[in-house]
Amino acid sequence: MKTVAIVGGGPAGSVCALTLARAGVRTLLFERDCAREKPCGGGLTRRAFKEWPELADLKLNWREVHDFRLVGPSGRVADLALDEPVCILARNELDGALRREAIKAGAALLEEPARAIKRLPSGGWQINDHAADVAIGAGGMNDPVARAMGATLPPEFRAVAVGRFVPGDFEPRIVCRFFPEQQGYAWFFPRPDHASLGVELMHNDFQRDLAWDLLRTFAKENLGGLDVEQGKLYGWSGPAVFDWSEQAQSFGGDDWMLIGDAAGAADVTTGEGLSYALGSGRLAAQSVLMDDVPGYGARLRESLVPELAKSARLHPKFYRTWFLRLSILALSRSRTCRATAADMTHGRQSYLTLKQRVYREMPRMAWEMVRGT
Repeated sequence: MKTVAIVGGGPAGSVCALTLARAGVRTLLFERDCAREKPCGGGLTRRAFKEWPELADLKLNWREVHDFRLVGPSGRVADLALDEPVCILARNELDGALRREAIKAGAALLEEPARAIKRLPSGGWQINDHAADVAIGAGGMNDPVARAMGATLPPEFRAVAVGRFVPGDFEPRIVCRFFPEQQGYAWFFPRPDHASLGVELMHNDFQRDLAWDLLRTFAKENLGGLDVEQGKLYGWSGPAVFDWSEQAQSFGGDDWMLIGDAAGAADVTTGEGLSYALGSGRLAAQSVLMDDVPGYGARLRESLVPELAKSARLHPKFYRTWFLRLSILALSRSRTCRATAADMTHGRQSYLTLKQRVYREMPRMAWEMVRGT
């Protein structure tokens, strides 16, 4: 029987382990810190539930949010009333629930760091004291499998975030703020008993003092003077891939695959990565079950990469200050524009067909903006 080792017990690794274990594959799931909390919003959208419908059966403690406020570089506000909720929860709760399901299905959880990892000349892998036929890297930006194969993302393909988990019971509203001449944004995601408050900037633009100044401005002007010095501090580095060509990105080989953040699978414009983590985890498991691990990269490029690549091409235009100001203005005055943004939030609107939709609906948007004036 084939043995598969998965390094990283986040959503990508846990879903992969669960799918394999349910199919009877001997599965080793390495996770060095099962209690860790990832510093992100933690929002499950309709796209995430579509990728993994079983999420609704996990009995997770989340906060349903229908209100989404966007604040432009000039301070103009646009409010979106979402027809379906975004479910906000702590990531350690989501990851833990998925791991428990994988263990229940038969996966072996190894709570140890994958320190000694090597590809054997005769084939297969040695990870610590464990042997495996296939290694799957799900360990984030510094994934050990990616390091062993020389496939880690370069620094310019990374974004850096800082922030805090602020304790309290807050109004159920997501708030995101954009700033002049900055490729990134600040966020406030209310969870059941605390909120995730943070700001993310591209690696080359990140300066810690600047990031905290932006976060303080955000809290003062848009969050009622929320104290940014309270709560648990966090820092984080995530994927921000702009070049999705085969020359720039490798997702695997004959007996190894990268999934989730380790594969760079996150929307560089919005930072959303949960749905891509679930999708890539399931795709890697299916590749094992098909006995076609080498074909994983091609399937990933066919199913997920086109959307991610389109977002990467949009990103430089989206974060131009004049474009953000115009977009927030349109959102504040046009119901049609708000409907498009809501569909983007939930993943119902693809980047691939966004331009056609905007061109088709532009006359109506323009009329609504004039009437709004």
